[in-house]
Amino acid sequence: MGKTGMKRKFFKFLLPSVSAMWVFSIYTMVDGMFVGKGVGPTALAAVNISMPFINIVFGISLLMSIGASTMVSMSMGKGDFKRASRLFTMSSMILCGTGLLITAISVGRLEGIATFLGADSVTMDYVKDYLGIIIPFCSFFMVAYYLEVLVKADGFPRYAILFVSVAAITNLALDYVFIMKFGWGVRGAAWATGISQLISCIGFMAHFVMGRSNMKLTRPVFDMGDILAMVSTGFPEAVTEFSTGIMVYFFNFSILRHIGEDGVAAFGVMMYANSLVVMSMIGINQAMQPLVSFFCGRRDSESVKGILRLSFKSVAAASILFALISQVFAGEIVELFISRSDSHIYELSKGAFRIFSASFLICGFNIIISGYFTATRQVKRALLISSVRGIALVAIFVTLLPMAFGEFGIWISLFVSEIVALGISAWMLSRSMMPADSVQRDAKSTKTA
Repeated sequence: MGKTGMKRKFFKFLLPSVSAMWVFSIYTMVDGMFVGKGVGPTALAAVNISMPFINIVFGISLLMSIGASTMVSMSMGKGDFKRASRLFTMSSMILCGTGLLITAISVGRLEGIATFLGADSVTMDYVKDYLGIIIPFCSFFMVAYYLEVLVKADGFPRYAILFVSVAAITNLALDYVFIMKFGWGVRGAAWATGISQLISCIGFMAHFVMGRSNMKLTRPVFDMGDILAMVSTGFPEAVTEFSTGIMVYFFNFSILRHIGEDGVAAFGVMMYANSLVVMSMIGINQAMQPLVSFFCGRRDSESVKGILRLSFKSVAAASILFALISQVFAGEIVELFISRSDSHIYELSKGAFRIFSASFLICGFNIIISGYFTATRQVKRALLISSVRGIALVAIFVTLLPMAFGEFGIWISLFVSEIVALGISAWMLSRSMMPADSVQRDAKSTKTA
């Protein structure tokens, strides 16, 4: 593939992938806007307290989505469409069963889950109301995202953005009706999100049942070797999502200790903005991964390196743009969620957001490097980056820095974590730029394990 053809192929995947992530992030932000303006800052804090549970559910979906996408893309790169269909069917059945199991375990334990997440007497009822609606929709959350990733791996990225957009419009309309017109509060936000994910799930399933898919639902065959390979391949990306929930968990406790509930509401605003940035980087990553996996299947290392270079350039441009917007329009962004009349929370959020947004310059590079290792099935390296970046470093810095620098230490801790993680990621990448050999080594080690 020449440079022109490579760019065309990359942008064919990039634009729908990033657009899908933007739409997903924006309609998540819309939930926060309606809750913040229609119910109040305390309700917004409660939704943010609930987020780690949703991150865990989403992370389990990523576990199967990325693992299945990588293995399916490699199989199609080798021309083995029968195996691709078998892997698709098997992973679909496993994910559906997992979603039902999570719902069955969680639905009767709302108060315990809310307490563990950090809800207190002020936010407890809001958290229970929100999770009480979200939990029954867990299967649709998980399967909808999984099918979106597989639709793109199947070669239909435009179809993915179509149904993500349909879900987003549905969520926005229902947020307005349920919160602003019916006065359902956080329950209305949860119902709007759950129904939109149900619609998205049905739309993506129609592609594989009635569409022109290269993958078909077949009689399920559960091969333990394939299951372990799929889980191990997707695990680093799942850890990235789990780590978001863990990060929110540590931040919430640190903020409650040093600032109070107003700080949690301010952090909620930052996490909505952070979600848009991170999802944009994940969109670039998702454009890269199926192409890298495909060319690894063909043992075309030059094309793999070319795709990686294009990904880094895209991340650099997006990072600078997001950082500039965050500095210049911090007040306007905060005002989308918190009214200026709540002057203390508004000013706290605006100043903290300008500090926190420094992390936007770095996070995308870590996501791309980890995603590259996943796509080439260098699982141990990808897992190390995800674990160190999202769990270990955040836990260390958000605990220690506030002791030395107070509030400033809380808001700068994510930037410091990303900087240290990037040093580790760049060092690992410089030592491993032979995809074909790495695929063989990791595949062999996975099989041995």
